[in-house]
Amino acid sequence: MKKLKYMLLGALISAVVSTCVALPTLSWLSSKSETVVNTFAGGTIKVRMDEAPVDAEGKKTTGDRVQNNTYKFVAGTEVDKDPTATVLKGSIPAYVFVSLENEYPDVFTYTVSSDWLEVGKKNNKTVYVYKNIVDASSSDEDVALTPLFTTVKVSEELTSQQLEAMKEVCENGQQLIRTQTYAIQSQVIEKKDAINQAAAQFEITGTTLNYDVNVT
Repeated sequence: MKKLKYMLLGALISAVVSTCVALPTLSWLSSKSETVVNTFAGGTIKVRMDEAPVDAEGKKTTGDRVQNNTYKFVAGTEVDKDPTATVLKGSIPAYVFVSLENEYPDVFTYTVSSDWLEVGKKNNKTVYVYKNIVDASSSDEDVALTPLFTTVKVSEELTSQQLEAMKEVCENGQQLIRTQTYAIQSQVIEKKDAINQAAAQFEITGTTLNYDVNVT
């Protein structure tokens, strides 16, 4: 199949912002990535997911962090992308999770930071938990965590058939790489319960989950 050495695909990779979700039945405080606040007697949790802006060549540039970037893909090259979960100042101690969906894992590859520990996977979606419980309750600044990864490699084997399929995905309002963060209070809640809640939020239940990850 003919390889495509140069192509422009707009808004294919984005950090996704979603609504805040609380679990009042269990009286647990949780938040998904958007700066929306859930308030319980014990405090609040606020989280955000964003990435650095990039220029026309896909290289990191200055400016406010964003939820979406547009990339020009050249087969066999790398583009800058640093999806970063941030716990906003004043948030009580929490387990922080990130889901990563890659519609084309054979085309787009990256190296996930060792600070993020895999807890489960279903189809093209993988869920990670941050290595530490994050406490921003006394912080004067938002706490940005280690980026999930920092670059994306575009396969040298990108084909015209794959490109057409990607265009269809985008026309349907989806992204080729999608990241989202979720945080749930660590006080009172065991790690296993937090992982189960994250699995439910990110819809990877029914798969084997790793409860042995070392979160400190």
